[in-house]
Formats: sequence, C-alpha cells, structure tokens
Amino acid sequence: MSDDQIQDLFQNAEEWSPHDDNDDGDNSGGSPGPNSPLPPLELGSDVEIADGVSQALCQDRGEVIFSEGHFWYYAGSHWRAIEPHELRCVVHRYDGIPPAGGRAIKLNKSRIDSILNELSAMLTRPDFFAEAAVGINCASGFIAFAPDGTPSIVPHQPDHRCRHVLKGTWDDEWITDAEQIFLVVEASGLLLARLLRGVFLHDLDAQEKRQLLAEIAGAAALGYGTKLRQPKAVIFEGKTAENGKSQVLDLFRGLLPSDAVASIPAGKMGDERFVVGLVAKHLNAADELSGADAIASENFKAVVTGEPATGCDVYRSAVTFRSVAQNVFATNTLPSFRGGMDKGVQRRLLVITFDRTIPAEERVENIGLRIADEDADVLLRWAVAGASALIRQRGFTEPPSSKTALREWFLTADPVLAWSRSCIEVVDEKSPAWETATIRSAHAYSKFKSWALGEGYRENTLPASSSFTRRLCANHNSIVAKHKSDGNVLIGIRITSTEHEGINET
Repeated sequence: MSDDQIQDLFQNAEEWSPHDDNDDGDNSGGSPGPNSPLPPLELGSDVEIADGVSQALCQDRGEVIFSEGHFWYYAGSHWRAIEPHELRCVVHRYDGIPPAGGRAIKLNKSRIDSILNELSAMLTRPDFFAEAAVGINCASGFIAFAPDGTPSIVPHQPDHRCRHVLKGTWDDEWITDAEQIFLVVEASGLLLARLLRGVFLHDLDAQEKRQLLAEIAGAAALGYGTKLRQPKAVIFEGKTAENGKSQVLDLFRGLLPSDAVASIPAGKMGDERFVVGLVAKHLNAADELSGADAIASENFKAVVTGEPATGCDVYRSAVTFRSVAQNVFATNTLPSFRGGMDKGVQRRLLVITFDRTIPAEERVENIGLRIADEDADVLLRWAVAGASALIRQRGFTEPPSSKTALREWFLTADPVLAWSRSCIEVVDEKSPAWETATIRSAHAYSKFKSWALGEGYRENTLPASSSFTRRLCANHNSIVAKHKSDGNVLIGIRITSTEHEGINET
C-alpha cells in the first residue's frame, strides 16, 4: 500500500472521537408508558389490567415484546429491555381506580407479579431475537454482510432485531482486510497496532494470530460466536506475567457496550443464576478458565454451541434461551483432564499462545481500554474486517502455533491418546491385514498402564479398562472392540514399541 493510499484512508484519524455510550437513538424520553391514558376497566381482573398496561406501553413505545425473560421496545437504533421497576410503575397507575360499578383496585406485590405474568403471556415472542439479521449495529447504521463477507451500511431498522449499538462509526469506503488495517494504524502510530505487534513480536505466525484476533472481535461484534460451523471457546494461554492477554481481553470488552458483555467462568455455567447472565450478550470474556470438569460439562458445550440453556435470576421465573456470545478465557495453565479429553471437548476449543513477556519500557497502562475509548472507529473497522473474513470462511483462522498448543494439551491431558501416538500402529480397516492386527483388550490395557506410570501419569488419573477401550476406539475409527468367547479383543491395532514386541495375538 502506497503512502498516498494510507493518507487517503486515514487522513481524519486524529479527529476521530468516541461516541457517547448512552447515545442509543432513543428520543422518546421518560419511562415507558407514564403519560399514556389507561384504558377503563370493566371487571378489574389481572388479565384486563395486563391488557390495559400493554396498550399504554405500546402507545408510548410502539411495539413491545416479551422474549428471553425481558420486555423489549425499539429505542430508535436497537431493542432495549424495559427495567422491571418501570413496568411495575405502569401497573401502579391502576391502584385505586374502580372498575365499572365495582370497588377501587387494591394492588400488592403478589397481584402486580400476577399482572406482569399475564402481560408476558400476551406479548411473548420466544424466537424473536433468534431471527436477528447478521450484521453489526454501530453508531452510523447497521453493517450488513453479503454471503462472501462484503460489508455495506444501511439505516437502523427494527427488523434487524439488534439489542446493542457499538460506539464506533463505519462507511463503505473503508478497507476490509484486517492485516491492511493493521499496517495503516501502525503507520499512523495508533495504540491498536502497538498492542497487536507487541504481544506477538517474533512469533513465526504473528500475522495469523493477528488475523484470528480480528475474527474473534468480529464474532463478538456480530453476535456470531455460536453460528459458526464449529463454534469454539477461545483460550488465551500465557505462562508468564505481563504477556498482554489481559489487555487483549479488555480490548474486546471495550469494543462492545457494557450491556453486551458478560464475565462468567466455565465453572459457573452450570449454575442457572450465572448462566442467565448470558442473555443478550455478544461476548463472555473471563480472566478465569476453571477446571477440566467444567470444560468437559454439557453446560459448557451448550453455551459454546448455542444449544438451549436455562437460567433464572433470583426470585424470577426460569428462562430458556440460546446464547450467541463468543466465549474467551484467559489462563496461565491449561487444566489437566481426568481420564482424558474426548473429541467433543477437543472440537470446542481453540488456544492462542501469548509467549512474550512485554518489556517494561514497551508497556502502556490500560492499553486495551484506551484503544476502545480513544480509537473506537479504528477498532470497529478492524472488527468489521475480522467479521468479513469470518462470514466468508464460516470458521476461525487457526495459526500453526494454536494447532500445536492444542495437540500438546490433548496429549498431556489424555494418556490414552498419548500412548496411542507413541506405542501403536493403527491398521486401516480397508487393509487385508486389518483382521489379523488383533490384540486382547486386557493385554493392551496392561501395556498402556505400564507405559503411563513410567511416563509420570498418576495412577488415580488413569481411566479404567472399559473407559480405556472406549477412548481408544473413539480416537481411532479403525480400531474396533469385539467380544469373543475367550475374552474381549481389539481389532486394527499393533503395538510397535520394542518393549511390547511379541504380545500381538490372533
């Protein structure tokens, strides 16, 4: 890219300023429904009062819906949740009003709760936000994406069904390649380039890592994390201090408005009081990963892949929803898995290594938050470029170092997989030699256990014989377990290490 092109693309960068986080396009003013006339009552039943409240809300705020445990109205640029106290105050207006020919209405907590329960039934739209348009809602409009990832800007519309507005601005003239944007901001001396270069300096796959970070930012901005072909939780692994991973987490958090961000560690995802905090969130960024049991749980899988999850705030009804949040966790040490890591867990994880300790003279205090505050437009444009690539690819870029880190984690976490990589040959089931490559299951387990103890695995972490067989077959499709009259055997396997010679049996 020439100096003239850089100047043309970036000439107004020094004039960019952050937008007010509270500028959401809602110009109607006041609490929902405080001035609208209440319809008269005939019976004074809870259902009739709920209908009157619905009419008052809709007169003041337009269409009002109930979805994922909240009432929502369109605030000019996005759908906003109505606060519970605002709803109760609308109901309060019926207190003391007599229905036709009856006594004055007397409201208390239980009756107000009943009225709001009926109101939710009247206005419910359970899949309303599940049908949201794919795009990024920002201060200058809605950034839509073609199937090939090409972005374009259109005005805000209720039918986009967005619940957040990012504070940056964007236009069709901006470049949509994340690495070119990096070079532009680097030439202009902005903090984003300083952070992205500093954390991966001297890494052989630094460019791929930067691209992946842009795609993660794009996934969060889109609310697209669970819509990929293979949704993944991203883990920032940095064994040393001051490696920049916390600053990158802050960068992602600052990209989005605060009500679009959660911070729930994997270990809390099985708690309905915590998981409900993911409703309407685009990013779940936590500085804690939790242990292997949490990562292997069905609750974690449901959140990462967008399967239905049920949560409940204290004293409120349970709500079932599908998370759209991109999950990002930071850790110094990847946890060990008791008995190994199954393939379902492996498919849900993506590791990014932060191997460099940033020298003191290179550090910028709170650089991640400063970028989001001072260079919101630049950050948004970088995220749009990442989103464009993500939509085109339908998956994340996986740097070579990420694949290596994940493979090493699997081998360390799974002694069965490590043993099979070191000590056996798997015979293809289409090979004529497949049926003759047979060994008794008990012999295989005995040799595995001996090898694992010799390699330093603790005995209480090793799987039982039946689990060993299941895991071996799960990791190698050509290995088949069969029951014979004289005992169980494994077909399609030869033990190849010299210490095990002679134990293959027909």
